[in-house]
Amino acid sequence: MRGNPRAPQAAREHDDRRHPRRSASITAVLLAGALVQSPVAQEVTPSATESPGTRVLSLADAQARALEVNQILQVARAGVDQARAARLQTWAGHLPSIDLSQRAIRTNDAVSAFGFGLKQERFDPSSLAVPGALVQPDAATDYQTVVELRQPVWNGGQELHARRQAGAGLRLAQARLRRTEEQIRLQTAEAYWGLVLARQALEAVRHSLATARAHADAARAHYEEETAPLSDLLAAQVRVAELRGQEIDAVDRVAAAVDGLSLVTGLETGIELVPADTLGEPAITMELKELIDAALAEHAELEAADQTTAAARHAVGVARADFLPHLNAFGQVDLDSDAPFERQGESWTVGVAATWNLFAGLRSTGAVGQARAQLTQAQAQRAFLEAQLARQIAQAWRAVHSAQAQVAIAGEAVAQADERLRMTGLQYQEELVAAVDLLDAETALTQTRLRRLQALHGLNVGMARLEFAAGLPVQ
Repeated sequence: MRGNPRAPQAAREHDDRRHPRRSASITAVLLAGALVQSPVAQEVTPSATESPGTRVLSLADAQARALEVNQILQVARAGVDQARAARLQTWAGHLPSIDLSQRAIRTNDAVSAFGFGLKQERFDPSSLAVPGALVQPDAATDYQTVVELRQPVWNGGQELHARRQAGAGLRLAQARLRRTEEQIRLQTAEAYWGLVLARQALEAVRHSLATARAHADAARAHYEEETAPLSDLLAAQVRVAELRGQEIDAVDRVAAAVDGLSLVTGLETGIELVPADTLGEPAITMELKELIDAALAEHAELEAADQTTAAARHAVGVARADFLPHLNAFGQVDLDSDAPFERQGESWTVGVAATWNLFAGLRSTGAVGQARAQLTQAQAQRAFLEAQLARQIAQAWRAVHSAQAQVAIAGEAVAQADERLRMTGLQYQEELVAAVDLLDAETALTQTRLRRLQALHGLNVGMARLEFAAGLPVQ
């Protein structure tokens, strides 16, 4: 069978009536705590005064520092430099190349020995009169300095497509860098708002703990004066113990949040980070369709996909160049002598070479097919990415609207819990409720304030994620 639910209440009311003097003092303590605006009821900016071991940071400052020192960004920037250097290399398909070489040759080959004499401009026709001199000459030495120039003229458009492909690769690396910067800004914002939430939650718990300790002190004094029952003192002490446990957890969460923010910003450990910004109530100023259209027009991920497609398209042109004739010009100057660093003979050669690879064992055909397949793949991935981004933006947009509703509901709950505590205090003063009811009302107010903080944190983080999904600067 169920017991009488009003029996404990009646017993407490009877106990309270035996000790009427404790009502006013205990009620005054709790009402004073309820009327003080804690950091949960309204967002109060923490002290912006720096001291040794303390550093005050705004979100903008934290993001700026993260963009300077983050190692992932250093990798992305190096990728841009690498792509820029790769594009620079493609000028080799348009500009001449010049080589300088020095050769030293000694031989008794008849053709070479005879040629060395001609090149060195020291050939003596009378030497041909010596029997066997032309067929079995003495060993000859030639020191030759060669300057050779090669100029590409037309290679089936390979140079042009290769340069455009490298340009697309550079823009791809730049788009990826921009998206990485946006990702770092989001990570910094999440860590920053996490620290703001942890610090304000700690302040709210400490505010409630101070109120509970004052209540416990008052309950002890009245119990010792035999004007309050032991149950009031025990209830107050239990409440203090609960809040002390919550304070320990809150301190640990603040330390973890500081570690997270210091990691992403590259700050040293062991210092206290104090956020200069507080949890606000940002609002969306654009409709969903307008936001999606604006995002898809300039989104870094879509820009990267576009440049991947462009690079794949030019790769097809590079592969097709193998089917076309190639034309290149060349020129050469030779300086020959029979001793080092002497100039005895000088000659030059210029020419044009045309080549056409008529069959390469299906290598060129396979290369073109591979490049076209990669182009098709890039185009399909780009189309899928656009649809995916539109849905991600819509999901983030709905999450922000949901968070705004949660903040509004939490705000109403705080006001209701505050009014409940006020009314319970008045009822307790009139001995209509027991002390435990007053403590329950105070506990409910603390919990609703913490829930409102959680809702505000969800709204601010949700807005940052919406900006990231839309490819906008994360504020």
